[in-house]
Amino acid sequence: MTVDVFFFGSLATNMGQGGECHADLPLHAPAPISDILRLLGIPLENVNLVMVNHRSVLKDSVVWPGDRMAAFPKEYPIFADWLDHRF
Repeated sequence: MTVDVFFFGSLATNMGQGGECHADLPLHAPAPISDILRLLGIPLENVNLVMVNHRSVLKDSVVWPGDRMAAFPKEYPIFADWLDHRF
């Protein structure tokens, strides 16, 4: 199984693409978000918000095989109901 990971803004640019970047990462067991980001070469301090399956999550959350994860950089605005989920 895999986890679909989407990066936006400067995170996509850092991965060599502009606007939006997508990666399918093989994942056979649950893994912390920090491990997923590290595997993809994205420093945690560059990330402002992560959403898993279209819901904002806390930084110590776990991603499961088959999940969809999206990472947003510091320059993206954060809605008021996501303030507690900032990285």
